[in-house]
Amino acid sequence: MTYTLALRLRAPALAHPQRLLLRVEGERIADVEYRPDLGGGSPFPLGRYTVDALVTVGAALCPYCGVAHALAICQAIEAIAEVQVPPRAAALRTLVAELERVASHLATVGELFVALGRTDAAQLMREQSEAARNALKLLAGSPPGCWVVPGGVASDPGAVDLAPYVEMAASALDRLFKLTDRLVGARGLLARTVEVGVISSSAAQQMALSGPLARASGLRMDLRHDAPYAAYASLRPELITQEGGDVYARMLVLILEALESLKLIERAAADPPGGPAQCVLPIQLPDGVGVSSVEAPRGALRYQVESVEGELRLLSCRAAPQLDRLLTRMMLIGNTLDSAALIALSSDPCGMCLKLTY
Repeated sequence: MTYTLALRLRAPALAHPQRLLLRVEGERIADVEYRPDLGGGSPFPLGRYTVDALVTVGAALCPYCGVAHALAICQAIEAIAEVQVPPRAAALRTLVAELERVASHLATVGELFVALGRTDAAQLMREQSEAARNALKLLAGSPPGCWVVPGGVASDPGAVDLAPYVEMAASALDRLFKLTDRLVGARGLLARTVEVGVISSSAAQQMALSGPLARASGLRMDLRHDAPYAAYASLRPELITQEGGDVYARMLVLILEALESLKLIERAAADPPGGPAQCVLPIQLPDGVGVSSVEAPRGALRYQVESVEGELRLLSCRAAPQLDRLLTRMMLIGNTLDSAALIALSSDPCGMCLKLTY
């Protein structure tokens, strides 16, 4: 028996549910048609921007990667101005970038556990994601990306105000380590996720995947290692990879990367360098082009910005590859129908990243 079913995919970072048309033969998916909903309008209105306006637009693009957008824009502007941010500012930027990564990764893992019927684990992941998000807003305001400004950060919280972030990270690490240790080898979890929705290493390379999606297929790529920025040359996370390329590997990479980010948060908040939290930029930017790439929660995010007579023009913005027709077919065809939502969720889709890749 063959029939067609419409699946409306929801995920934490999707503003618009994505529609997948599944053709099913028996209990397995025989074909997939993906109809992306990108929402209306362009993320960036055409025209020229002041420095503050461009950073503000980038910071507000997405609640799950706004810090990454603002940081990439600021680094592109700093490249034009030929300035180096002070070590203290670099450490504070790393702190907020990793808080954003924790919040994003754990929100997605929470939804994966919901799909797996593990409400206890889902609740803990959601709580820790929300704790990281609240900590980020407390430190950097809303949207948090606006705290990242060309030359550094908008304000210096001081040593006393950073103490709660050390405590938050230590508490989250303790709770998440215990849960992860208990779950990673659970027979029921393995049965639902291992060899399900596989993306091979060669396929990940051909599709130019990056971020956790690539690292779960064995690709050793992370801009925090390959081209360190902010304070990542000294605050260096362990590179997390898995070889399976399946739902289990993708979920494990997200969890383990969140744990690594919490360790970085502890270190960055416990002992940041002294000195200023911002450097001085020229009153007017020189003419030129600045390029910057950062490791956003979902992979490489690249901005190219041009300065003309003190005003800025966005030349390009490119996010890491997201769900598309080829990727959905590769992950879903041949798998059982009840795994479809789980497989798609494990790709950690983001509506804004999706819009920037189409």
